Amino acid sequence: MTVSQSDRLLRRTVRRLQIASFTKQWYRWVIIIGVLYAALLLASRLLGVIPNWFEPRSLMAVPVLAALASLLFQKRPTSVDAARAVDGACGTKDLFLTVSLLEESPGEFKPLVRDGAEARAESIDPVAVVPYRFGNRSLNVAIAMGVLLCGAMFLPSFDPFGVVEAAQEDERSKEKLEESEKLTQLRVANIKRETSSSAESKEVKKAIDKLKADFNKMKPNNKKFNAQALKSNKNDLSSKYRKISSDKLREFLSRSSASQQFGGRSQREAQKWTSELKSGSTESLDREIKELVETLKKLEKTDDPVKKTAMQNKIRKKLQELADFANRNAGSKELAAALKRAMEQMEMVRKSSGKKELSEQASKALQESLELSKMELKQLAQSIKDLKELEESLKAVQMAEQANQAEALDGEKCEGCESMSDYAKLYAELVRNDTDGQGGGMKDRGIGEGGVAPEDDSLVSDFKNEKSKSPVTAGKILMTLKTKGVGETGDAKVRYREAIQRVRQGASDAILAEDIPPGYYDGIKTYFKNIAPPDATTDTEDSDGQ
Repeated sequence: MTVSQSDRLLRRTVRRLQIASFTKQWYRWVIIIGVLYAALLLASRLLGVIPNWFEPRSLMAVPVLAALASLLFQKRPTSVDAARAVDGACGTKDLFLTVSLLEESPGEFKPLVRDGAEARAESIDPVAVVPYRFGNRSLNVAIAMGVLLCGAMFLPSFDPFGVVEAAQEDERSKEKLEESEKLTQLRVANIKRETSSSAESKEVKKAIDKLKADFNKMKPNNKKFNAQALKSNKNDLSSKYRKISSDKLREFLSRSSASQQFGGRSQREAQKWTSELKSGSTESLDREIKELVETLKKLEKTDDPVKKTAMQNKIRKKLQELADFANRNAGSKELAAALKRAMEQMEMVRKSSGKKELSEQASKALQESLELSKMELKQLAQSIKDLKELEESLKAVQMAEQANQAEALDGEKCEGCESMSDYAKLYAELVRNDTDGQGGGMKDRGIGEGGVAPEDDSLVSDFKNEKSKSPVTAGKILMTLKTKGVGETGDAKVRYREAIQRVRQGASDAILAEDIPPGYYDGIKTYFKNIAPPDATTDTEDSDGQ
């Protein structure tokens, strides 16, 4: 169907009216939203009452929001509006308005009116009817956007009420809390995923069971086989001992409960923690953590500020005691780290009172850290149990070696032995029984009567008369001359006693620093302990050459 000239004119005019209406609405909305943006920018920068979200790129929101508002609230022009615009611009005395309403009008004059409109439509340009005037509005928009851009870039920030600082502190706390949560969750996942602890316990049990089986197979007259089996078991047990133990853990086990330092906890309860942990139990410590979790849940439901403060102080005090115990005594870096995070999260719970979301997040993170602490305690207790079993096994091997040297190692006598301490006790008794009685020196076993071993100088040997080429170093005695007489006055005895004390202390430190099997601890300590101090009545003094 052919479109008439008047219809084409009205349609083009409608489109131009729509564009003109949209730009007019957009201009108004840019001014309105720009003023609102400026007010919020000033409130953010000068008063600090709202967060500072006003970066230069945020300025793009002004024209975009203005466009959306224009589309939403724009009044759509119709063909009647276009006809009025044409009649008003061209002075056609409502000719085109009549044409636009012609279908609804009665009468026989319709063809005459339409023919008149068609004749005029050919000479009318829609651009002249609805001209676009964007110049002034565009300039005003550019100036307004420039002012807002300068404000966003160069307007300084102030915080007279401390609102911005508080918001930034909350944001930092939230980021720190999320980081600590990730560390806790990662450690929990590692503990659940790794089977090292249970696998090590199974390997320790397997090694001890093998040692028991070898003990039961040993014969008094098979000294060489016994020695090889004992050496193999000893190497295996020592390797597992070194793998499980650490300096802190060995130090924890080597100290007596009475020598521990326990911060603000009562001595009796602190000794109970240590005693239970040394025996491989965490009952008391688990109970403490359970009470902490229950108190924390009550804290979440309490609105009374006085009760809240009391509960917070109680939790902080218990956490501090547990952290002190983990740092000073338990010898577990992982447990200490978990409790340290728990203390930091408790501090966030305290500071976030009144901020529900942050407080709930901190409380949740604290509960996760406490659960992790229980898992760390369980692993630590298992390591201690394994370590003690290995120590007893190594001591039993040491006693078995002595019994084997005396050819008294008999597996048939091991009936009824269950623990490694039973085996060690049996072998000590076998060695003691075997050495009872008087031996005739250089003859049978027993307590010898002395004597000189026979020698034959005519026998040929590989002995070579050589001098050591070792360098002379400080501390080695090369020659000793003994003279009688009155010693020089001075504090030689005091220095001697101090030197002995340093040697004993050095031996204790070396035991902790080196991977020395526990079976040798007592012998080393006894040796250095039995070094006699100088006699107070001695009148002679040795002159040593270095």
